[in-house]
Amino acid sequence: MLELWLIRHGETDWNAQGRIQGAADVPLNALGLRQAERLRERLRGQRFDAVYASDLTRARVTAETALPDAEVRLDPRLRELAYGVLEGKAWRTMSDEETAIAAHWHEDPYTRRVPGGESYGDLTERVDAFRAELPTSGRVAAFSHGGTIRSALYAVVGRPNGAAWRVAIGNTAITRLRFDERGVTLLSVNDEAHLERGLD
Repeated sequence: MLELWLIRHGETDWNAQGRIQGAADVPLNALGLRQAERLRERLRGQRFDAVYASDLTRARVTAETALPDAEVRLDPRLRELAYGVLEGKAWRTMSDEETAIAAHWHEDPYTRRVPGGESYGDLTERVDAFRAELPTSGRVAAFSHGGTIRSALYAVVGRPNGAAWRVAIGNTAITRLRFDERGVTLLSVNDEAHLERGLD
């Protein structure tokens, strides 16, 4: 049996500003670091056979803060979806041209790519490749990004039909999957219990 813990990075300034990050290497802000420290308290005593992280700073630092004694293996396949020319933009303040690019992509994000970016199909392919190389037993933590974690979930529960639903994945939230001979069990999604006490 393999238990996979998918953990999103802490907050960045771009998260707080509603800007698209994608593959841009944006660091954690002060709140993001506090979230990672709270996650460390939550994970104290948990044993992982392997710890992976996206090679983007926000995921790597979250992993190193939350599990300071672990050897963190960086894997670019755990990166966020690359949004190409839209990275750094805020959805609500895009130019008409940027809005048109985003709208065209949203019509079929699984096969279409923003110029310079990836499709959700591309993301799913690399996440599946990462998952296929994991051992068949043990407990593994993977520190990653909201879109990447959603992609792993959609492989289990099916992808949304248009904009009918979307899975919330908060900063430093934990999502757990169990793989065994019966298939895949979804143990938890977007678990933010460690943030229930205020961070101010």
